[in-house]
Amino acid sequence: MAKAASMTELEKLHSLITQSFTKRIEEDIRDGIPTDAATLSSAVKFLKDNAVTADPADAEDLTALRDKLKEQVSKSKVGNVIQLATADLQEATG
Repeated sequence: MAKAASMTELEKLHSLITQSFTKRIEEDIRDGIPTDAATLSSAVKFLKDNAVTADPADAEDLTALRDKLKEQVSKSKVGNVIQLATADLQEATG
């Protein structure tokens, strides 16, 4: 039978997971590429499972997050599906 992990081991794993998510998302933002949905979904679940929430009173942090997300969206080559389809139709019909 396997021995249960110690609190020290669990804390280290928790820290490594946090660092991994943070590094991946920061690198994507820096490189101007959108973070894939699976990574974002996993990070959100990780935050929710750890009861991490945003306090609306801490507007400075939320503003910084909002600005980073806007920056990532603006650098993304992916647009609104309808806009992309319309552009494709215009291109095809000349």
